[in-house]
Amino acid sequence: MFARTSTLLDDLNVATREFYKQIVQVINQDNFINSRLLAKSTPVDGGQSIFIPLEYGTTDIKAMAEYDEIVLAPNEILDYASYPWTHLNGTLSLSEKKIKIQNKGKNAILNLLEIHSKNAARSMKQKFSTMLFATSHEANDNTSSLYDICADVDATVGGLDPSTSSLDWTPKVLDLVSEAPTYANLIDSTSNYYIEKILRKMVDALSMSNDRPTLILTTQIVWSAYETVLRADKRFDSAYEQIGDAGFEVLKFRGIPVAVDDNVPAGYMYVLNENYLGYYHASGFNFVTTPFKRAEMQHVYFSELNWWGGFGVSRRDKQGAVTGLPSAYTGLTFETV
Repeated sequence: MFARTSTLLDDLNVATREFYKQIVQVINQDNFINSRLLAKSTPVDGGQSIFIPLEYGTTDIKAMAEYDEIVLAPNEILDYASYPWTHLNGTLSLSEKKIKIQNKGKNAILNLLEIHSKNAARSMKQKFSTMLFATSHEANDNTSSLYDICADVDATVGGLDPSTSSLDWTPKVLDLVSEAPTYANLIDSTSNYYIEKILRKMVDALSMSNDRPTLILTTQIVWSAYETVLRADKRFDSAYEQIGDAGFEVLKFRGIPVAVDDNVPAGYMYVLNENYLGYYHASGFNFVTTPFKRAEMQHVYFSELNWWGGFGVSRRDKQGAVTGLPSAYTGLTFETV
């Protein structure tokens, strides 16, 4: 019996490695920004926190005469932002009863494991999305979210308080909450809240020469308003693109992808410069699996998937948000039975 169980566990471990590869692929393709950033996560050797070098510094460059002396002037600038670690853990488990007593053959057990793996993939990808787009944080979720970084001008991010920092550590936020623009406003070219005027204002505010936003994330309603405008002007075909195996649909504004994410809070738009945003993970703990083993206090065999890391920004003044955008279509309602 032991040899039989041992052989089955070997088979489970082989299968689990393949299932975990599928789980990570699902997580990476869960939303548009993860599909662009998560696979490029930067390894960190360790430490009390995740220290991310800031990109605000300047170097003293000057023209020199032939015999000029080199003058070293201190450049007092903060070097790092500090982000706490977040640990995400997923577990695949099978009871000893299923493996040893109810075992209907290796294929049946592997099929059951595949079902558990798919459930784990759905749960883990949702956790990453919840963490990235959180407007309030759950216990043990220490990762800075896009809301923290881009929309909350008072938030302390990376250990830096924008009210006391010597850096420009405040995102550019266009707050339209009190003005309450409607969907009709977004598609009306004479309105101050015409969607292209809003996009232009945000991109201009966050651009300097060729250092400009690289991605705009928003809700389906706001995205549809932009789609409507492009179709009306017969520009939709040139602005529309479907990207990646997941079939993400994006529009373009000045070449910048404008994508929908269902996790973006209602009425929000995030305007991001991904050159200063990214995931970071502990070296050796970027979706690391453990072999199946028996729990000490339970008649259960389990395998773990672990991720230690965080999400951080090195230039917060290059990120922005629009708040107070419409969260409903004007004049369109669904009948309920």
